[in-house]
Amino acid sequence: MAPICLIEALPSGGWRVNDSALCILKNVQQPVQVIAIFGPKWTGKSFLMNKIAETQQGFQLSLPGGPCTEGIWMLCFPHPSLKEHHLVLLDIEGFDTEKGDKRKEIKLFILAVLLSNVFIYNTQGGVTQEELQKLIYVKELPHLVKAASDEETNTCLLASLLPHFIWCSRDTILDLNMGEEILTPEDYLNDVLNARQGAESSVCWINKLFLQPRLYDICEPCPTARFVNLDSLPEDQLAFLFKKQVQTLKEYIFNKGTKTITGGEKATGQMLACLVESLTSSLSEGDVVPLDKVFERVAWKEGSKKPDSPDCSFPCSNFTEGNTLAHPVVSTTRDRKQEFGEEIKCVGPSQYSPKFERVVVQQSGKPTSLTRTRKQLSVNMEKPICLIENSASGDLHVNQKALEILSEVQQPVIVVAIVGLYRTGKSYLMNKLARKQKGFSLGSTVESHTKGIWMWCVPHPIKQDHTLVLLDTEGLGDVNKGDEKNDCWIFALAVLLSSMFVYNSMGTIDQNALDKLHYVTELTECIKVKSCNSKDEDDSFHFARFFPAFVWTVRDFTLELKLDGHPITENEYLEHALQLRPGYGAKVQKYNFPRQCIRSYFPSRKCFVFERPVSCVEKLRKLEEVSENELEASFVKQAQEFCHYVFETAKTKTLHGGHNVTGTLLGNLAVTYVDAIRSGAVPCLENAVVALAQIENSAAVRQAHEHYMKEMERLVKFPTATIEEFSELHAVCGKEAIQVFMNRSFKDDDRTHQGELMRVINLSYENFRQRNEQESTNLCTKVITDVSKTLEERITMGYYSKSGGYRYFIEDQEKMIKDYKASIVKGIKMEDVLNDFLKEKEIIAQTILLTDNTLTEKEKQIEAERIKAEATQQEMKVMEKKQEALQQMVLDQERSYQENVQQLMEKMEVDRGKLLEEQQRVLAQKLKEQETLLKSGFDEQADRMEAQIRELRRDLDETKSSSWLSDALDTLGTVATCFLPGIVGKGIGLVTKLFSRLF
Repeated sequence: MAPICLIEALPSGGWRVNDSALCILKNVQQPVQVIAIFGPKWTGKSFLMNKIAETQQGFQLSLPGGPCTEGIWMLCFPHPSLKEHHLVLLDIEGFDTEKGDKRKEIKLFILAVLLSNVFIYNTQGGVTQEELQKLIYVKELPHLVKAASDEETNTCLLASLLPHFIWCSRDTILDLNMGEEILTPEDYLNDVLNARQGAESSVCWINKLFLQPRLYDICEPCPTARFVNLDSLPEDQLAFLFKKQVQTLKEYIFNKGTKTITGGEKATGQMLACLVESLTSSLSEGDVVPLDKVFERVAWKEGSKKPDSPDCSFPCSNFTEGNTLAHPVVSTTRDRKQEFGEEIKCVGPSQYSPKFERVVVQQSGKPTSLTRTRKQLSVNMEKPICLIENSASGDLHVNQKALEILSEVQQPVIVVAIVGLYRTGKSYLMNKLARKQKGFSLGSTVESHTKGIWMWCVPHPIKQDHTLVLLDTEGLGDVNKGDEKNDCWIFALAVLLSSMFVYNSMGTIDQNALDKLHYVTELTECIKVKSCNSKDEDDSFHFARFFPAFVWTVRDFTLELKLDGHPITENEYLEHALQLRPGYGAKVQKYNFPRQCIRSYFPSRKCFVFERPVSCVEKLRKLEEVSENELEASFVKQAQEFCHYVFETAKTKTLHGGHNVTGTLLGNLAVTYVDAIRSGAVPCLENAVVALAQIENSAAVRQAHEHYMKEMERLVKFPTATIEEFSELHAVCGKEAIQVFMNRSFKDDDRTHQGELMRVINLSYENFRQRNEQESTNLCTKVITDVSKTLEERITMGYYSKSGGYRYFIEDQEKMIKDYKASIVKGIKMEDVLNDFLKEKEIIAQTILLTDNTLTEKEKQIEAERIKAEATQQEMKVMEKKQEALQQMVLDQERSYQENVQQLMEKMEVDRGKLLEEQQRVLAQKLKEQETLLKSGFDEQADRMEAQIRELRRDLDETKSSSWLSDALDTLGTVATCFLPGIVGKGIGLVTKLFSRLF
């Protein structure tokens, strides 16, 4: 049958069941298996259902932005693997996470899970917790579907009633390699499900309501035809791996048995029709679905039970906490004893027994190469460690142990550094950010306690998949040290390494406080932006592109926040303190200089004031031992507001251009800057980025190549049956390797590293191809040896050296060839091995032919010609196979180049967006500062800023132009021709085509 609309939503909010669809179901007297698919719009749900149905003309496909499935559509036909069963497929209208009608979508979700016994959640965008969180409707399910009045009992009952949950992640390939360990998809899903989450998150409720969810990754159906309507593609053009993954999914689904309704009874099409009517009626009557009423209606319509029969309602009294659910009234076909080894206890969601808990898989940390959320990407340190050591002589050294810790952090990092005079309580404030009572050491004497820069890595409390790196610095101005230059380097390093810079001071923000912040005025001597600038050239107006957000924390603040008798905010207090004075004298310039630096260098600024934490001086000396309730309430509130601001607004540390910094990169950055300082040079931001890019891009090539090698070893079962199968798997692994490289690399302007990746993958591809051929040769040789035993034995025995022997020889040889070709081995070297075998037997055949006296000379001549023709024909087959292999190799190279170009374009678009955002932010800050200067009467200073603003606008216009992409693709094409000779001549046309499509 063709698909038909089963349920449609009415504008009034009600639901209408299609009578024609009901009639089809009511005529199905066999048990049914019901599969429902649900997920975001335009993620390929209908296409997948058509593949499950094994039909090209099934559910109508929709293209992104175009019309999509509305309501619930049904396809019903005899089950392909279960005898005397029907398969019912339900294609559910896709939801829109931003603009969708949530009231309508939650009801569609309820219908999907209650009508089916296999529920597919279909997404496109990666196997991450964020994709699961989009299924917000699962959180509402216990509130809108009632199986019992008690909340905990209701949750437990629903868990026993709901269908098998399958998450299909489309256009995705899981990276299951964890060092030497290879995970299963179930372990992978458990990892995602058990990541940190709120009690009311979608992921939490999926854990509670669905038993043993499954995960299936399904690659792109046809990577070379991304812009083609897939229903027009013939089956032989679909990717081999895609077809294999869909087949695996189908086998699992079809093994899940039939839909059951009351008392575990198998549901027929007629019973399903009754359930559809009952559920839609309940949803139209109100928001809450009472399952006892629903199944009463089903039983009544079925005629098997009276509405007053006690068996038709849920015996909730039998499901009290701790009781065994021995005979669930409504069940899917899951055999709980078989799956869990014991009966299920009906317990509250917070008291699930261990058999309901997910297993947390310990994994080794490495970067997210594709769509993977890995454990131990983040490091949760128990205590801080010194990152940059400061010796008594003032020499700076990076601590190797700290670098090793940072190398384990492959997540993006948010770096908060605190700087200030010694004995001002910096360390205590950083412990608050770590949400610990103790951590960074607090001193209670008159000398600086922290030495160098100390580091503490903790999971970010709000932003998942990010690590919060706290840097506590040595107190500035220690009279015992008396080294101003060393203090300047500590200050500069804190600025260079952080994404939020906290300056901590005591008392008030007055001239004395700003005088003590003279380090900010010396940053131009400690930091350069561009390497090409001369030593005396000032490029400090570029600092705002690179510098962190600025936060001034004022401790032991006792003043009232008022100005001219009016209350002001902390930020207004800071802005007032940073106001410039008019005039040109030396005193005015000295007064304005630190204020101008703060206003110009940092992209944003914020102020927090803190009252004294405790009034008792003795407690103040041992503040880390003072409990929270002993602190002043006002201080507690101020500290909470500060921490909340940092957690919410501190951005990921990035390099110029917006590339996220991981823990590994942060460690390399620290080494680069400290090495520059130790050598007597001024740390240069541009040089640092170039140096880091070389290190990181080389590592990206290694990681991507290793990934390709591991995936080829895992996916390719040598030897493959066809060249095409091998090429498909190579394309999949190659694409994934390029993604790994793109995710990690940056500033590969000359495409050297991408070219190197092409080279090593092409070499490995050639090695794998030769290995595939060799293993095929070995296997085919073994087969032909086995099937030719009789022939060889008879030749050895002289069996054919008799009258009529040639005819017997030909018969045995033809039988041997038939047996060889009929074997399950269909390797790519099948014809070559056969050809070699027949060549070996040519002389023997000719000898037997010549000695057979039953044949006339004419017959022998004719037979000799036939043998020669067959040998020529066999040679032609071998040559054709070699030509096909050569053409396939060229095609593989061309496809690899296409993938490199496509992913480079996508990456550069993302990078350009980040750079534009950075440039627009800096330009907006400069314009705002210029406007402030003009309003305050500082026309000359505002005019001086005009040149900076013009340069920023030129940079912005240059970034917006398309020439950057054209140059990058030309460079890649030049590099590629060195390693992929098969793409010469074709690459230019490809680049032109893709470039015109983009612009």
